[in-house]
Amino acid sequence: MKSHTNTGSIEEEIENAGLIIKQFGYWPDFHDAEIISLKFDRNFEGRNPTIYMELYAFEMTGQLKGRHYKQIKHCLIEFAFFEIGINEIDGFNHQNAIDSLKFNKEEGFLSCEINGAYGVDGIITAKRIRVNTLKSISK
Repeated sequence: MKSHTNTGSIEEEIENAGLIIKQFGYWPDFHDAEIISLKFDRNFEGRNPTIYMELYAFEMTGQLKGRHYKQIKHCLIEFAFFEIGINEIDGFNHQNAIDSLKFNKEEGFLSCEINGAYGVDGIITAKRIRVNTLKSISK
């Protein structure tokens, strides 16, 4: 099943968002993705703090494979959040499956709402968000 967000063109605000669109063919809602890591970097030289989030993502098809839907387009994505405004993170655990990531823009900040399914959830706001890397995985 393809999941599409209804955020309009928020991906145009995210640097290198084209890497994700190239992988999936659209901007996904990241349903059932798993957050692998979160790194908070205050930048030793006193520059603006940055948060790095690594995410394991895939596309779920409508085809059953055993008792589960078949997954394709597996990848690891690293997001970077620059000039942090708000960061409220809770529940980080051994899985961190999410229902969705919702990106928005308001009052000069981009926001990423992490809607947890099992594990981490929260919100990060930043002046800039960038897709640092996207690595396809064979599964």
